[in-house]
Amino acid sequence: MQFGFSIYGAWWFSLIYLIFIFGLWFIFPKYVQIRFNRVANLGIINKLYYLAYILLILSSIAIPFLLNIYLIVGSIFFVVGLSLFISAIFQFAITDFGKPVVLGVYAWSRHPVYLGFAIMWYGVSLATLNILIFLLISAISYFSYIIANKEEISCLNEYGDAYIQYQNKVKFVFGRK
Repeated sequence: MQFGFSIYGAWWFSLIYLIFIFGLWFIFPKYVQIRFNRVANLGIINKLYYLAYILLILSSIAIPFLLNIYLIVGSIFFVVGLSLFISAIFQFAITDFGKPVVLGVYAWSRHPVYLGFAIMWYGVSLATLNILIFLLISAISYFSYIIANKEEISCLNEYGDAYIQYQNKVKFVFGRK
């Protein structure tokens, strides 16, 4: 496993991701904050999730990539995942607070933020052929699954029958029923 900072490094992916995250934070400050406040609090799971997240961002700074087919394919996954991630946050931001988010990418996935994030970083893992990024995003995906299940319970309590109807139409990760 190679480490080192250079112009040909995975830090580009982190930089692009962080620009969009902070951009969304400034465009929709109230909505993004609400989104983060709604994440289920599962104690140690949340702590492990955020630890893996920070390690993922920081480790990508020192991971180089080669100009090859893996970089191209991984970059495509990154762009697709980032687009899904941004679309999900945008759709969340423009939906009324008293209603479940069911339009846009939410019409195809009940958890498109987690899905987009995973696709994005699995793409970086492929682009860099780095096992550390692969292991970190796998851990984050596992913790996201646990958190998303807890969020499902919160949504059922908050939205009732409207959320049950939504669950009957849209799959947990991706697809319509």
